[in-house]
Amino acid sequence: MLDRVDKTIEPLKGELKKLTLEIHENPELGTKEFKACKLQAELLKKYGFQVETGYLGIETAYKASYIGKKKGPKIAMLAEYDALPKIGHACGHNLIAMVSVGAGIAMREYADEFGGEIYVFGTPAEESKGAKVEMSNKDAFDNMDVAMMAHPAYMNTDSVKLMAIKSYSFEFFGKGAHAAATPEEGLNALDAMINFFNLVNALRQQTKPDARIHGIILDGGTAPNIIPDYTKASFAVRSNEEDYLVELCEKVFECARGAALGTGTTVDIKKAEEHFKNMKHNSKLSELNASKLEELGLPVMRLGDIVFPGSSDIGDVSYRCPAIQGGYDITGGKPVVIHTSEFAEYTKSDYAIENSFNVIKGFVLTAIDLMTKPDLLKEIKEEFGN
Repeated sequence: MLDRVDKTIEPLKGELKKLTLEIHENPELGTKEFKACKLQAELLKKYGFQVETGYLGIETAYKASYIGKKKGPKIAMLAEYDALPKIGHACGHNLIAMVSVGAGIAMREYADEFGGEIYVFGTPAEESKGAKVEMSNKDAFDNMDVAMMAHPAYMNTDSVKLMAIKSYSFEFFGKGAHAAATPEEGLNALDAMINFFNLVNALRQQTKPDARIHGIILDGGTAPNIIPDYTKASFAVRSNEEDYLVELCEKVFECARGAALGTGTTVDIKKAEEHFKNMKHNSKLSELNASKLEELGLPVMRLGDIVFPGSSDIGDVSYRCPAIQGGYDITGGKPVVIHTSEFAEYTKSDYAIENSFNVIKGFVLTAIDLMTKPDLLKEIKEEFGN
């Protein structure tokens, strides 16, 4: 089967390489990925997919569908293609788009032969809004048997465990006064903000080891001789566990309320960026895909209980259907940090593109097993349901 999959993918390589390099050369921020969306939609249409752009009312989202000649599992590939401000594709989303589109196209003949339905979802703005959250809330993935994607890194790994994240803004409102002439008439919103940060710092001693709380002050006042009547901060709170994250956020809210109470100010707490769930791990699907990469001769690190200290909107997908996101090497093993200009250079390299073709092969081999081994798919779905 390896030789056959090689022959399936070989004629696609030129178009897929062109796709990833065009996306890389034309970086677009989240919700503005018009060119990237168009390039993918056109390629998928060429290979027989029915493509719905503006999917679910999200302008740069799409859903591409290929229904095989026989009934079988519904397999979803998730494409990302937004860039980062100033440093472009420093997270490698141009490669993610290439892998998911390429895998979807290559799976078609096997869906016809063995039975299956192939879907490629274009999911914008992973770096900001996180369209997968809205798409999940609108039931886009509920009928999928599995959803898969892979993320560029500096090693090949099985599916990554990701943290849940919630983001909030905190605004303190006080009363301005001249800091020298009439300080007694003021209510200092900056004092409230500083107290809030100190209370959060104290809270960290009583949190679980996986907890992360990080924030910045966006507005701290206007002049040192004016008691600030307004300050604003932005905080992100993370945990491996969705339930604990809710509890932890409430403790952070109490820190803010206590800081306001102690200074006579008031506080307004609002949701900031989109909240992402943690990644619900599916060990059977993860191991299946990792084993296929090993069949191709790639070393794959098993992460075990290691949780990646980051978050992504694929976590929300993983609560709707079995989902995986493995990491794969694009640097030749050099430990280059993502979201840097150096990593952005690697995301257009020949090495990165060649290993992306291996990842595509791994996904196609995974899909073939899902189509031909119903008991295996049953085990994956049973694990998801537990």
